Amino acid sequence: MARGKGHRRGGRGGGGGRGGDKGDDRGKWETITPAMMINEGFEEFYKAQGLLSSEEWEAFMTHLRTELPTTFRVTGSRAHAITINNLIKDKYVPTMQNVEWEGKKYPPPQQIPWYPEGLAWQISAPRRVVRKTEPFKNFQRFLVGETEVGNLSRQEAVSMIPPLLLDVEPHHLCLDMCAAPGSKTAQIIEALNPHHTESSGLLIANDSDYKRTHMLVHQTGRMPSKGLVVTNFDASLFPNISLGDENLQFDRILADVPCSGDGTMRKNIEIWKKWSAGDGNGLHGLQLRILQRAMDMLKPGGRLVYSTCSFNPAENEAVISAGLNSRPGQFSIVDVSDHLPLLKRRKGITSWKVATQPEGSQGPLVYHESYAAYRERVESGEERERDKDPKRGLPETIWAPENVAELGLERCLRLFPHDQDTGGFFVCVLQKSSEAKSSAKLSVSKATDAEEAPAVPVTAAAEEEDSASTLKRAASPSAPDGPESKKARQTPASSKLAKRQKRDLNFKEDPFSFVDPTNEEIVSIQNWFKLKESFPREHLLVRNEYGDPLRTIYLANAVVKAIIENNDYSRLRIISAGVKAFVRQDSQNRTEIGCKWRIPGEGVAEVLPHVGEGVVKVATIEDLRVLVEHAYPSIELFRKELRDWLVATPLGNILMRFEAGEGAGGNLPLPLVLPTWKANTSMSLLVDKREKSMLSLRTFGEDICKPAPQRPKPTAGDDVKPESNAEAGAEAGAGTEVGVEVDDGVVARGEEEGVIFGGEEAGAEGEGEGEEAAMNA
Repeated sequence: MARGKGHRRGGRGGGGGRGGDKGDDRGKWETITPAMMINEGFEEFYKAQGLLSSEEWEAFMTHLRTELPTTFRVTGSRAHAITINNLIKDKYVPTMQNVEWEGKKYPPPQQIPWYPEGLAWQISAPRRVVRKTEPFKNFQRFLVGETEVGNLSRQEAVSMIPPLLLDVEPHHLCLDMCAAPGSKTAQIIEALNPHHTESSGLLIANDSDYKRTHMLVHQTGRMPSKGLVVTNFDASLFPNISLGDENLQFDRILADVPCSGDGTMRKNIEIWKKWSAGDGNGLHGLQLRILQRAMDMLKPGGRLVYSTCSFNPAENEAVISAGLNSRPGQFSIVDVSDHLPLLKRRKGITSWKVATQPEGSQGPLVYHESYAAYRERVESGEERERDKDPKRGLPETIWAPENVAELGLERCLRLFPHDQDTGGFFVCVLQKSSEAKSSAKLSVSKATDAEEAPAVPVTAAAEEEDSASTLKRAASPSAPDGPESKKARQTPASSKLAKRQKRDLNFKEDPFSFVDPTNEEIVSIQNWFKLKESFPREHLLVRNEYGDPLRTIYLANAVVKAIIENNDYSRLRIISAGVKAFVRQDSQNRTEIGCKWRIPGEGVAEVLPHVGEGVVKVATIEDLRVLVEHAYPSIELFRKELRDWLVATPLGNILMRFEAGEGAGGNLPLPLVLPTWKANTSMSLLVDKREKSMLSLRTFGEDICKPAPQRPKPTAGDDVKPESNAEAGAEAGAGTEVGVEVDDGVVARGEEEGVIFGGEEAGAEGEGEGEEAAMNA
């Protein structure tokens, strides 16, 4: 039983799984004890549903009143993830045996038994124990650091299930309809890029909240992919996407929809006070519209996973039933009872009760046997006055349909807290018949001729969403990419494009444009890195409508390129696309630098397979220690062989591959590729200071990083102290981890935001360009 939880009032929850109360008392703290975790309406409603036997009801409620265990999973390719996993098992778990606090012993972290390959963990010790005991405190410091750099992902255990059941393969075209904060999105990316080898797949990660899409950009930056697009759209009105000759259809769609969130009561404890039967009823219509939109965009034979963190049948079985009946014969519920065999799950139900609370959340529950009976009460004035408008009252689809027994609802999954000490969850896996026809109604594709583009290239439904949407749109136009005047550089074609792109005044993001492969900057990159013919030069894009490589160059795969070229970017509301492949390092156009571009960490995995012979310098763990220990080590500090090579090497970006092995007081279990910058007399490791410290701890067992020396303002001819990525990104809310570990393929992690491990899944707002460091030349 929990002894009491400190809780900030007015936080997330109450309003559902994707919202939150914002009352006047925000920022005040109160302690909520188990005695306060009472809601008679909640207990009455769920007892009436018959979800659990009377014998297990007490265990169910006891777990709801107990603090949710901390859970996380190890990310990355198989070899890399196993390396981190072994570090947890071999180094940290042995130190946490029989930890005692206030007379009670607590177990060490344990692997979640049903998660594949044991790559997910659970910490059952309460947070006060983690904070107060030295073994757990040491482990928490490790968790914080590895989470910040993307090696671990803080994620609720049941939240890991939907992506696993989506059954994603590297060639699949995927859509995550309600993606923020991005934990499930990251799982899909990992499935699309299991070893970070060439993947033709696509993931569109969408969220209706503009600010949360930027959280998505940072979360997905930990597992970058050239097949990723982040969009900002109402999921129920997600538009068709043109690929030129046809519209895009998805192989896999995840619809983890907004919900009442009463399955999260163990962490969102304010729901205890605010829960009402109306929470689920009010969201049913939106959830059904999202599901139906997903059904229409799914390719015949494709798979769709619908999920909520709610117990309420109105949000679960009722939505699935209505969706199936709205597309008769096109979909079936997949039996996944043989998947994740150690996962304890319950079957979906085929009968449920619908209730309202006409007198408010504290009033008595009123049950309605049928839609007709409910409408009779409405017309007699016994329900809310607003319900007399059928569009505002309960829809008939909340009740179980006549054919409910034929739909296979028992194949749905219900997860209860007391079965495996988790939160509550509902998952349903749907498959579209291979004979089903796709439905296409919403379009944002742009005309092939700019002069003939229609004034409003979307349907009335989408346009209505534009004007009626209550989503928050942050008006934060991006800074210009360079000193040149855009107006002076406009061509007639770009002027037409600019006029067309001004139609959506709510959308403030810069457009993407592909770069001419013969551009002199691309040629300089090609020459410096000796890019092979296999490198997709025609897939390089920038964030301006002119195709000018000024600051950051992104790399996209073929399907992302088709999306960008065939759709109006503002109507599709593209927030991010592809992966950062090259970042401008030198802003002063110095002639002694052959190439002013560098490969950022998130781009190494994609570019590395295409670089020519001699571009990657093989180094040793001794060389790595010099780069980690010193901020800007003098070339003289390196061993003679490397020192002689560096003296003869021109200034610029150098990729170094550190071979696995032992030496210099450390151990490197896998080869590691890191980007560096060679200056006149020194080197710099282009790694965020947090990742540098974590790399030091993993490799050498301690943080050997020395702080950067304070230098006076440089004068002509002096070396320029490079601005650290963390410092450069502080105002933007981003840092950058820039290494890859290599096994069969390459593992890359990139731009990320600080995460307090053990708290809410959180992210930074604003994309930021913090990884662009100043020159050290």
